[in-house]
Amino acid sequence: MPLTDGFKATMDAAIADPKSTAYDQLIKDQLAAYQTRFAATPGFPTVDWKLFKALLLVESGGPAGRVWTGKVMQIGNTGDPAYQVLISGAEHSKLIMDPQLVTDLRTGNIADARLNIRAAMAYMFTRAAQTTQQLFIDNPALLVYIVKRGDSLSSIAIKSSTTIQDLANCNPKATGAIHPGDKLSYHKSHMGYAISGWLPITADFLANRYNGGGDPNYAEKLNYVLAKLP
Repeated sequence: MPLTDGFKATMDAAIADPKSTAYDQLIKDQLAAYQTRFAATPGFPTVDWKLFKALLLVESGGPAGRVWTGKVMQIGNTGDPAYQVLISGAEHSKLIMDPQLVTDLRTGNIADARLNIRAAMAYMFTRAAQTTQQLFIDNPALLVYIVKRGDSLSSIAIKSSTTIQDLANCNPKATGAIHPGDKLSYHKSHMGYAISGWLPITADFLANRYNGGGDPNYAEKLNYVLAKLP
């Protein structure tokens, strides 16, 4: 379905409005901070700040829209899943958010436009991140546990603040059977999730993974605005 003349006129007016630059620096600063934090992760996507600005204008309707100084990205609206994802730490969003954002979401006002934008960016990167469960060594010091009657690798892991995976790595023969008196090496360790890759952040990604696919013209809307931005 082609974009309506009304949508185009609204976006053209929004782009031409000098107030549309109000959040440009915030967007740039936030994207730079994510780049700094996650550049070393596999496949971290380069995000054109103007693509996010296009997202902002589409979501808000621009400076003339009634939400321009409020829930500008619609985060926190009734039925919006993003706010609850971030507040609860679901979808491994805790790996994405910096500590200040976590605090601000719990104590601040999500209707503050700048916080709304920061939350939207966190949700965008949460939806783009791919995670896998990994072994984390909490202390490199190698310790020794002496097996007692009734022990299993699972019970030893719990008692020793380590993991079955670390016990198996340090004691390959122990994966078959263990016996009282056996000495097992281990590290203090835990299993957790880490970022293993990223989906490319494009207009199609935002339409399907951020917006949720509810608007079949969403990607086209973003591309229309992006092409018009100076």
